[in-house]
Formats: sequence, structure tokens, C-alpha cells
Amino acid sequence: MYFVLQICALLLMFLVDDFLIKKMRFPSVFKLMLESQKKIKGYYGFFLVVILGPLVEELIFRLILVPKRRNIAIITFVFSFLIMNKTYYLIEIDWLLLVSLVVSGLLSFLVFNLLKRKPEIETAIGKRQKIITMVSVVLFGLLHIVNIENLHWELALFYPVYVLPQMILGYVSSVQRLKLGFLWGLLFHSMINLMAFLR
Repeated sequence: MYFVLQICALLLMFLVDDFLIKKMRFPSVFKLMLESQKKIKGYYGFFLVVILGPLVEELIFRLILVPKRRNIAIITFVFSFLIMNKTYYLIEIDWLLLVSLVVSGLLSFLVFNLLKRKPEIETAIGKRQKIITMVSVVLFGLLHIVNIENLHWELALFYPVYVLPQMILGYVSSVQRLKLGFLWGLLFHSMINLMAFLR
């Protein structure tokens, strides 16, 4: 089913690319995405695409689907760390990295203790699992718009079509996470990224 949905998404992308984007005299968004992917190569590229990227994305977008105190604290840590560093591509250890780790750790600790004292927050989040899942899937897909080189804001309404494959991946990973556990969603995500990396 996953691959059937992906084929449908690709067909829609090609239709939008050929019949709308080219008619509007913009370069093929699909080709821009492929060019961007070709720049990621080598062992470091493999590590980022197949291991670190899926791990960070699954921690942010799938861990919350089972809203336990520990999971929410981990998400707080990862998300605040990424906001302070603006990336997960660590090139060197510097003061910003160390400060980010300390601040993220403190925020995570505070969130964990707040949820310990107010378990009704955890319960309220748990009651909205379907909504959280759908929001997570959409945000996961939209995040991948940054993979498109040379964004043209005139095409902003079309870009979600180009990240439909990532939304489908997000949905399938979410279902696996809920039915089988976090590790299975992560492995599936890594496997799909590996196939894309080797292409």
C-alpha cells in the first residue's frame, strides 16, 4: 500500500510540474529537488540521511504520539536544541553547542517535573492522539520543503504537493510507531531514506 500511495503522489507531482509549474515559466521543482539530493553524498551524507536525520525526525514527530512524561521531555530537549543550533549538522564543538545542551537539558528537566506534578496535562494530550498524529504527519511533510533549492514564493501553494511522499512516509511511520513501537517507525524511515540515498 505504501508504494502504491507513493506512485500516486509522484504522478500528481509530475502533473503539477508539467502542466502548472512549466506553464508559469518556473524551473521544474521536481528537478530542483533531485539536484538538491545529489549534493548529499559520501559517508557523512549517509550518516545524515540514513541515521541521524531519521532519528531526529522520529524523535520530534513520532515520539509525541505516545504522550508520556519521558517522551515529552525528550521532545523538549531535541526541539529546543535544534532551535538554538538551527540545525543538527554538528561541525564542531563550541560554546553554543555546550550552552544549547545545558539549556535544553534544563528545559527538558523542568517539563518532566511539571508533568509529574500535573498529570492532567499528559492525559489531555493523550486524548487528542488522532489530531496530534495528523498535525505531526503534515508538519513532517512540510518540513521537507526546505529540500527544494531556490524556493519561489509564488509557488508556495504548490510545494505541499511535492512533499506528499514525505507526508505518506510520516503517516506510515506514525502507524508503525503506534502499533509496533518507536524503533519500527525509525527503522522504516531509515530504510526508505537508504533507498533514496542509494538511488
